[in-house]
Amino acid sequence: MMSGPVKKLNILGAVALLVFLTATLIPVMAFAVPGSGEFVALYSDGGREITALYNMIAKICLGILIIVEGVLLVAIIKFRRRDEDEMPVQNHGNLKLEFGWTMAALIIQVWIGVATINVMFSTEVVPDDIDMTVEAIAYQWDWQFVYPDQGGMSHTDLVVPAHTNIKLEVTARDVLHAIFIPDLGVKIDAVPGRFNYWWFRADGPIGQVRAEDFATVGKNDLLLPQTRPDFLATREDASLRPVTGLERTVSYLGASRTVEEVSPYANYNAVEYTGTCAELCGFGHWDMYFRTVVMTPSSFQRWVRDMETMVVDPDPEAIYSSQCTVCHGDEGQGVGTNPALAGAARVMQEDMIDDHIEIVLLGEGPMPPFGSILNDVEIAAAINHERVSWGNDGGIIEPDDVAAMRETLGLPPFPAGGAEPIPAADLLDTGERIYQSCVTCHGADGVGPDFIPDLAGSEIVLGEPDALAQLLIEGRDSDDWPGKKSPVARSMTDFQLASLLTFIRQSFGNEAPEVQPFEVQEIRSELN
Repeated sequence: MMSGPVKKLNILGAVALLVFLTATLIPVMAFAVPGSGEFVALYSDGGREITALYNMIAKICLGILIIVEGVLLVAIIKFRRRDEDEMPVQNHGNLKLEFGWTMAALIIQVWIGVATINVMFSTEVVPDDIDMTVEAIAYQWDWQFVYPDQGGMSHTDLVVPAHTNIKLEVTARDVLHAIFIPDLGVKIDAVPGRFNYWWFRADGPIGQVRAEDFATVGKNDLLLPQTRPDFLATREDASLRPVTGLERTVSYLGASRTVEEVSPYANYNAVEYTGTCAELCGFGHWDMYFRTVVMTPSSFQRWVRDMETMVVDPDPEAIYSSQCTVCHGDEGQGVGTNPALAGAARVMQEDMIDDHIEIVLLGEGPMPPFGSILNDVEIAAAINHERVSWGNDGGIIEPDDVAAMRETLGLPPFPAGGAEPIPAADLLDTGERIYQSCVTCHGADGVGPDFIPDLAGSEIVLGEPDALAQLLIEGRDSDDWPGKKSPVARSMTDFQLASLLTFIRQSFGNEAPEVQPFEVQEIRSELN
């Protein structure tokens, strides 16, 4: 039988071991996740609010833990059974004590609840003054970011201007995903068949800010940054350093998108953060990393122009690695039940080239339709890599072959360097919502009062979109359309105006082609 001092030492040793394991192993396991970084969000307004809430709750929980464990240890030691014949004093409650800790717990819970709801409203309710919208589309196993305000441009990284209110419209093509950007406090589910919404305002590069760096994207007035002197003061000479080049790069992007020695954004004034999928969406889930690049707005405008005018010379092996390796293997051997490409008839035979292009464009089974993800040059590069690698000798194709197959299949064109067209169904859906503000004058069926021209069958509606777009943007007295017209579209984005035009031109019995955001952008450029 162990003596009293020995028992006491064993108890204290067990407690010390528990504290050590809790304080060391749990953080070590957490940071063992590749690319996990710091579990704090300090680089956006909403992220700082979330972090402050987390820190407050963590301190409350730590205080409760210390009190409870302290009382528990004291009770174990003081009221322990010292020998087999001893019966410890039995306590059956203390009304004052029980009432006290119940009220204390109630007050703490209410305090936490109110603070949490305030942060939820601040971070989750999308404000009215949104400057730019980005669609975040998840699929197995990568991301596609579409920019409706920039003519439907598509990219595999999330690139946004700093100090700008960004709205994310998040969805998925196949299964449940979740977009997660820890540094910015962004985390929301991506659900097939619906859009979830999140908004954020990222800090971007830290340094001396020039006025031209904060010209509003897509607007004529200045967008001034909402700086945080208390936050910036923690950085070395933050207020004196000019913004020059890429200030921070990512350290991990999974296997298929390894971090290059020189970042593709090295020539822009920007910072990079790591984004990923936070949902267990299949065996390739671990590889769904992407860059979140926050640029000064002037750099972002330059990046958009570069994307629109860039000469595309893709790396076939890199495209295959990022898009195809998870299912088909590094050497085309196939992974699990996914088919091998090495020696496959569709890849080897020249008379099956069209079949090869078609399956890549449309997808098959668990394979996503890459026709809406990759442009013609990228698809041609990936297919050619498959047809001449691992002993295959199936002949190569040209981007024009991909474009021709798109036309044959009735798919919208997606040339290299060009913007991916927005599906007409998406334009109609958005346009219908916008048109609700027009119903008072023009009627739900496109027929208004006698003094307001009808939209149904109107020549200006069914003609070229330029005239109608100009009328909505500028507003005026018009010989073609009598009476005064307010400039209702002056504050609309290109995507919103394109959606409204498409809805008007394809509703009320009207039959005219849809209008794409890049067409509205061209019309606005001509007007300016």
